[in-house]
Amino acid sequence: MMTILRLIRRELANAFVHDARRAIFLFGAAAAYLILFGILYYPGVVKEIPTVVCDEEHSAYSRTLIRQVDDDERLGLVRVVGDIDEARAMLRGKKAYTAVVIPADFSKDILNGRSAKVLFLFNGANIITTNIASSAGNDIVNTFNARFAARQAALRTSGDEQLLKRRIEPVTTSLRVLNNPTQSYMQFFMVGLAMAAMQQGIFLAIGAAVQGDFADKKLQGTSKAALLAVKFAVYWLLSLLSFGLICVLSRLLGLPIRAPLTALFLLDGTFAFAAISLGIFGASLFQDELQFVRASIMYTVPAFIFGDYTWPFEGMGPVTQLAAKAFPMAWLSNAVRELFLSGRFAALLENLLVLTVMGVLFLSLGTWLFLRRFRKTEKA
Repeated sequence: MMTILRLIRRELANAFVHDARRAIFLFGAAAAYLILFGILYYPGVVKEIPTVVCDEEHSAYSRTLIRQVDDDERLGLVRVVGDIDEARAMLRGKKAYTAVVIPADFSKDILNGRSAKVLFLFNGANIITTNIASSAGNDIVNTFNARFAARQAALRTSGDEQLLKRRIEPVTTSLRVLNNPTQSYMQFFMVGLAMAAMQQGIFLAIGAAVQGDFADKKLQGTSKAALLAVKFAVYWLLSLLSFGLICVLSRLLGLPIRAPLTALFLLDGTFAFAAISLGIFGASLFQDELQFVRASIMYTVPAFIFGDYTWPFEGMGPVTQLAAKAFPMAWLSNAVRELFLSGRFAALLENLLVLTVMGVLFLSLGTWLFLRRFRKTEKA
């Protein structure tokens, strides 16, 4: 019969020596995601979207608009063509993702007081570049309109162009984005991806540990309740260390951590409680480790998609919202991002409570299945 100390030593030896996969799952998965996506998202924002301009007029007005397209850092002017079919061919061939078409009667319509139409074509297969390019297009046209109106008024009245511009446009907008002022994709995506990888690492590690116990003949006479309690405590502490590694790597990669570490580790601790409990339940439910691994991989992607991270709860239907809130990840990833970027999360206590209830439920079911499997094995 093993003492508690021997059980602890056994779990640590299994995790780091005899079956080092478990340590790699716990510490390597999230670290690999952070480094990989940190390299990918290092620029932070999408800039220089390849853009072609089709100038069918070649006038002073069209050249002014082309200069504004070229000056906008969100768009990268790759070519100016004279035929719309050539511009469309560049979009189809992905030589450009945005096309600006200036019609042949562009300046004529402006000078005659008619509304001149500029066509913006986007490759909508990628909504990220489409949204950025469409926003840039609106800004370019608005700037052109303001400059033209002020210049024309100044020419007619011999007045000051800047003063007239302020009278023509008495209200201007000022953009101020809190918490993520550069709207960096690195800050938006990376934390959630790391949390998803950490969850999968927890599942794979605890699954291997539980299934390994079912096959271990040396556990005869050992208290299975004590075995499970030690296993849970060891992997819970290792999960906290894994989260600490995530925090260190995040800072090294330039992500801000504005919340107190106590709040972050409290949230991670309750999530680890729920995730390990769910892992014990799942590993005890399936007959072998391979079946559990397949199930956990099938679970991870929906858990991330429905986790209120890339798509908010408010944008889901009532039934989908209810289903999404059944995933522990839904109560972790977005909360961690808010804590990282803003330093606070208004619903933190609610999330902690829900994760605790989930953990108690899954641990109760998992303990019952775990002990039941051992009883069946010993009888056989």
